[in-house]
Amino acid sequence: MTVKASGLDPDARLRRYPWVSRALNAEAVYGTVLTAGLISAFSLYNPGLPGLIARTVGTVLVFWGAHVYAEIVGNREMSWREAVREALQRSAGLLWAMIVPVVCLAAAAVFGLSMDAAINISLWGAVVTLALLGWWAARQRGATLLAKFATAAGTAGMGVALIALKTLVH
Repeated sequence: MTVKASGLDPDARLRRYPWVSRALNAEAVYGTVLTAGLISAFSLYNPGLPGLIARTVGTVLVFWGAHVYAEIVGNREMSWREAVREALQRSAGLLWAMIVPVVCLAAAAVFGLSMDAAINISLWGAVVTLALLGWWAARQRGATLLAKFATAAGTAGMGVALIALKTLVH
């Protein structure tokens, strides 16, 4: 952490690693909601935790590939090389987004938790991730504390909605 005129600079590390900041984007929100939705939907078929993880990761990878391809095709004003680089950078958030929910599933499997407990932990992990993404977005815009909480609650609300839908379906 560096010191700037007004005190400590909490964003110094992120400036050193700009790919982190670029991955915390709309695609990360979309990827988190997608991953949580897939976990919820695939859990209806009771494939076991390894099967649930494999199906979720495989499906997110297909969505990521389609997203990258669509970005490349859509960037007509860039060279192919620039379009590929831009698409991979913009779409990275979609892949990063599945880490928390999938790691929660894997950890639950390692600790021998039930399928239901693993799914619930994973979905709540997605809710926390969404809240953090919302907070980060508001923070990047220099929002007030109230706006940060409201944005975090709004993005987390998408995850809570998925949990509510899962509860209704099960």
